[in-house]
Amino acid sequence: MIDDKVLGAYAAVGTLPPAEQAQWYRKAAEEWGINIFEIPILAGVAIAEELVETFAELQSSLVVTMVAQWATMGGENPDYGLSSVQPQWRQTSFVHACTVLQQCQVLHQKGIGIRNVEVHTGQRRGETVSHAIALYRSLVDLSEIVAEILPDCGLTVEVTDNLPPDHPIPFPAAKKASLQLSALSDVLRAVNQDAAGSVALVVNWGRLLINGDNPLETVKGILAGDVPLAGAILSGAGPSPEGFRDSHNSHLDPHSGFTAQDAKACAEVLQQSKLSTFIGTKCGKTTRDGELSVEEVLTAQAQLLGDIA
Repeated sequence: MIDDKVLGAYAAVGTLPPAEQAQWYRKAAEEWGINIFEIPILAGVAIAEELVETFAELQSSLVVTMVAQWATMGGENPDYGLSSVQPQWRQTSFVHACTVLQQCQVLHQKGIGIRNVEVHTGQRRGETVSHAIALYRSLVDLSEIVAEILPDCGLTVEVTDNLPPDHPIPFPAAKKASLQLSALSDVLRAVNQDAAGSVALVVNWGRLLINGDNPLETVKGILAGDVPLAGAILSGAGPSPEGFRDSHNSHLDPHSGFTAQDAKACAEVLQQSKLSTFIGTKCGKTTRDGELSVEEVLTAQAQLLGDIA
């Protein structure tokens, strides 16, 4: 079943001044009836006060993604990540994740809900088994912290593309994950036997396109398995001669690999599941042929979410 709709508005408004961003979040809550937002939080970087005040006033809830944290740090150091085979960089990544969790705790104390936190593996730099063991250790420890300081929050791992390191599309437009979905599922299955709380998957439709996967079949496969799915974030990707790139193109771009019909099909599959899930969109202004306006892309996302959930 689908319990919540999530809007990743930051992909369209993130470059605007904070006061203007806040106006769009207010519009989403008051006019479109969407009051759960996916946002990135970087370790040690405070969310703009205008946004915090708006989220607190609206009593919004957040789905906090740390993928931007790994993309930023991973560009400087490809060994950085929760699944790093280099212990010092796994530990550094873990400390940064804990810092973000502390920031989430502060937001929660201000009346802002933290629905989910989405973490990420980091890039592939070694053998699958080594990455899997490292990720297992990180998630077991993180789940204990989340259970203690954010007991109503679900810890999740976002499924991102795992193209090989020699693929021509550069990081972070691709090559984000160290583990394929099957190995990632094995890790979460083991974690959920030993951890303080259940860790679920989150699917990012556009990042599955980058991988060359069929996103809908991937969602069905996860739902048929024994690792929980927390939700799906929908967008397309950017076409290029080398394949799709991670640029969050919307269904308004006919070349994005993502359509309104795709969104409807995904929603129908989630709705038929017994799991409590969310469905969301995270689309930017980019198209193959230019840029849309913020109003165009956010209004279209709100209408799409209203139509399917």
